[in-house]
Amino acid sequence: MNRIRINSAEGRSLLILGGTVDDIMPLLPGKGLFIITDTNVRKLYGNSFPGGEVLSGEAGEGSKTMQTVEGLCRKLLDAGADRSSFILGFGGGVVCDIAGMVASVYMRGVRHAFVSTTLLSQVDASIGGKTGVNLGEYKNIIGTFRQPEFVLCDHSMLRTLPDEEFRSGMGELFKHGIIRDRNLFFDISASAEKLEERDPAVLGDLILRAVRIKAAVVRRDPLEKGMRRILNFGHTFGHVLETHHRIPHGLAVAQGMIIAGELSVWKGEMPHAELRLMQVALENAGMIGGYPLPAGVTSMIARDKKSESGSVNFVLLNSVGKAVTRKLSITELQAFVNYYTEKDSQSQQ
Repeated sequence: MNRIRINSAEGRSLLILGGTVDDIMPLLPGKGLFIITDTNVRKLYGNSFPGGEVLSGEAGEGSKTMQTVEGLCRKLLDAGADRSSFILGFGGGVVCDIAGMVASVYMRGVRHAFVSTTLLSQVDASIGGKTGVNLGEYKNIIGTFRQPEFVLCDHSMLRTLPDEEFRSGMGELFKHGIIRDRNLFFDISASAEKLEERDPAVLGDLILRAVRIKAAVVRRDPLEKGMRRILNFGHTFGHVLETHHRIPHGLAVAQGMIIAGELSVWKGEMPHAELRLMQVALENAGMIGGYPLPAGVTSMIARDKKSESGSVNFVLLNSVGKAVTRKLSITELQAFVNYYTEKDSQSQQ
């Protein structure tokens, strides 16, 4: 078991990697515990839940709405939850987003923590204090920053993940290597067989290294004013693909990383050989599908939360392992979209 602490001006968070629910029992309150989860997780792990009132909703991205947040706040109020109550989000990325959002707004904020049950949430969604729900086709456009008191990542829970969900988590795992650690990228690529088998030792090592990257970035920039933006690599295009094609988040991010890599080459930031290196690794991992950008993608991105005063903050690459942020005007973005769409169309013929 490994413990990593995130201490920043915006709060403190303890990350427990490789532990079990037993390891968090001393960190939970003696009373006033409310567990937010989904129906799938409750079926799998309900017997492992600590003692507390369980509030469960439907699994899936469709639950990430303000209506869900309002409904849970109403249930908390009806159950007598007050400002001394404690919310434990028990599930994957969607559950962590919703539970974190509820905890940050209910009675102007109550204590909370997560038990992270998916690869995607263990390497990304549960860590760093970002919460968010969707507004129609716009991902995470309503949200807050609020650090969980702790996050438990029990790697044994990854054995129950469907293959598609596991590959989705691989998208975020790869992302951390691509933006910050070239050796991690190569080690993930070389571990395909062991990862396919859900080897706990290999998974534990790779997750630990990815989480260390995210924790270091969050410590320096907890509110995403600068450096933390690199964690959004692949997400600007990925969110559009995820919503339009209704594909899992991490798979959309993988495709989005390839498009952002194309943009990096187009802008002269990165050699084409580095893009090809990334393409081969993600293709070999079964993470790249033929998902074209939809019409109107530029206007969708222009209304994304990463846009500012007529330009968009994009994360690009100088090489695999080194990300940079650049501002692109909407006009420049449209020129790239035209170039990429034509190139993608020709490759499909």
